[in-house]
Amino acid sequence: MPSNVALDALGHAVSGSMGTGISTAAVFPLDLVTTRLKAQRQLNSAEHYSGVIDGLRAIVSREGGIAALYNGLGPDVGKSLVDSFLFFGFYTYLRQRSLYPSVVQELTLGALAGACSRAITTPISNVVTRMQMQPDIESLSQALADIRRESGVAGLWSGYSATIILTMNPSITFFVNRRLAKRIIPALEEDDIPIAWIAFLLAAFSKSAATVLTYPFQMGRTRLQMPNDSDPDDTTDDKKQRGSESQPQVEKSLIARFFTILDKTVFGVIIRIINKEGLRALYDGLQGELLKGFLSHGLTMVTKGVFHRLVVRLWILSQPYLRKRFQTKQ
Repeated sequence: MPSNVALDALGHAVSGSMGTGISTAAVFPLDLVTTRLKAQRQLNSAEHYSGVIDGLRAIVSREGGIAALYNGLGPDVGKSLVDSFLFFGFYTYLRQRSLYPSVVQELTLGALAGACSRAITTPISNVVTRMQMQPDIESLSQALADIRRESGVAGLWSGYSATIILTMNPSITFFVNRRLAKRIIPALEEDDIPIAWIAFLLAAFSKSAATVLTYPFQMGRTRLQMPNDSDPDDTTDDKKQRGSESQPQVEKSLIARFFTILDKTVFGVIIRIINKEGLRALYDGLQGELLKGFLSHGLTMVTKGVFHRLVVRLWILSQPYLRKRFQTKQ
């Protein structure tokens, strides 16, 4: 039984990572634009876009054509493959350990699987964000060197505080998708409705619902991943004033220390955005993120199903050959 559980988890991990890799490449231009929309208020020197379409047009016309829409594609696809492989593997393995999980257990399993996988892939996520925001960065090594120079090795995990919370995104997505599929698909199968399309729509709707709920934390994570000197509200005079006036208080006051630490977390970033830019700023680029999530997750789940069936069939077909080889060696 344990070996079957592990094998099934491996099958889902392989098929899930392949599906995610395809969908990541397909929607990467949308990801590039939404990342810039999230951070453009923070970057004074960055060109501001009025929306997704305006951003796509501006990037193509001013940054070197269609190829500019895919700056950072390689690392992002690689990160997505590893991230998805680990997530689907962890999630399937943990999920099969509990036959009838409650709502809380199912959400917790998804969050735990996401936290484990993102702990490994967060540095690559930071690199991809840098490459998307700064077209002059030409290589993975250059982006890594810039981050380490600015923030040290710990800077590679900038935004992980938001990522831990965002692990609820896939958890909510799979929870909604599983519940809807359990109710809707059996009824539609009786009416001979193509299940592939229904699976696509259910997966896409589930991802959209999770995105709306967690989007402010996505915004906060993107801001945390930006260069340290990119905050337009953090001027040199402000820094000097804080250094000369508030530093003694910070050292003496536990409350001041608490707020100093909080300011470097996703919660501090969200509070700062609300205070300085307004509540609406938390949802800059939401339309593009919803479209990207709708297409990406729907495509991922459809291709994952195809690849999973292929992996299972290849495994079954290979059994006689493997048994023969094993017997020959004995």
